Amino acid sequence: MTWLLQALCCVGALASAPIVAEDEAGSAADASDVSSGAAVDERVDEPAPTSTTSVISRRTRFAESAPFDVVGGGSRPGAWAGAVQIGYPWQTLRFQYGARVLTPMVEFETALFRRFRPAVGLGLRWVDRPRVRLTGDILLGWLVQTGALARRGPNAELRLRLAFPSGRVAPYLMLATRHTLLFDRARVVSPGGTTTSWSARHDWTPWATLGLAIAINDNFGVELGIDWPWVGAPDGVAIPGLHVGALFGGGR
Repeated sequence: MTWLLQALCCVGALASAPIVAEDEAGSAADASDVSSGAAVDERVDEPAPTSTTSVISRRTRFAESAPFDVVGGGSRPGAWAGAVQIGYPWQTLRFQYGARVLTPMVEFETALFRRFRPAVGLGLRWVDRPRVRLTGDILLGWLVQTGALARRGPNAELRLRLAFPSGRVAPYLMLATRHTLLFDRARVVSPGGTTTSWSARHDWTPWATLGLAIAINDNFGVELGIDWPWVGAPDGVAIPGLHVGALFGGGR
């Protein structure tokens, strides 16, 4: 009887083993189905990008690029930008660096290499939007003009920059008013000796520039502009000019 009971136990164990395996396999399949279903649910819940979002992204892609910082004014903290503008009769070198609120800048300008003006200044963004940028600048410098009409004296400039970035292009307008304090020396030679006297006078130069900047990437671009300064207004004459420029920067 003992061997018969042992045999029945062995048969019962063998009969129950496949059932457990099938239960485990069924549980694993159910778990796999649940996990795959969750993955499907997760993929379904992810929102698909719309065409409107893509269009807005393309239009604002280069809103904070270095080329647009130069023509629109102002830079984000830690970002810097520069420009080399060559034209007739004006040529300009400019560098700016974004601080926490203001944008310090250095500028050197010349007209036919006879009129020079180095200057330093600060810029502040008044309107800061992806599609519109309005910036105000103030610069202090020194004017030196050589030749028959030599001039020299301290110079101050108030400048307004307005740009409309859209995609890779940014039309811009720059309006400025420049004021220079000129010192004239008069020397009178008479039989009694030589008398020297000094006098000061104010020289005003309103300025307008209309141009278009093109961003090749975030750190480099080109621009074309028409300059219209009125030197010595209102008695002077306007001297229109044209320039092309290379715009560059970094820190983004």
